[in-house]
Amino acid sequence: MERRGIAEAGGAALASALLAIGALWLAVGYIDWVLVVGLAAGVAIAAAANYRARTGHADAVATEAPEVTADNFENYTPVKAGDGGTEGLDAERDDEST
Repeated sequence: MERRGIAEAGGAALASALLAIGALWLAVGYIDWVLVVGLAAGVAIAAAANYRARTGHADAVATEAPEVTADNFENYTPVKAGDGGTEGLDAERDDEST
């Protein structure tokens, strides 16, 4: 995993551990360190999985997307009726008439 993913997972684990320590101290008056460490570990695992899912999805989209250049950008730009085009309007009229 890259540095950003490690930082996200570590930061989430640290924040959850600090919140758990504060909540336990205020609510119960003592700190159960096994609970705090377990909670921090679970949050770190979840944050790492979330980071991997987000970056994996972004990589998959980047490889599947067509390369848009200055020569072919009009092929990939949707034309709407407000832009002077009529794309999709004929299909809507056909749906309403049936």
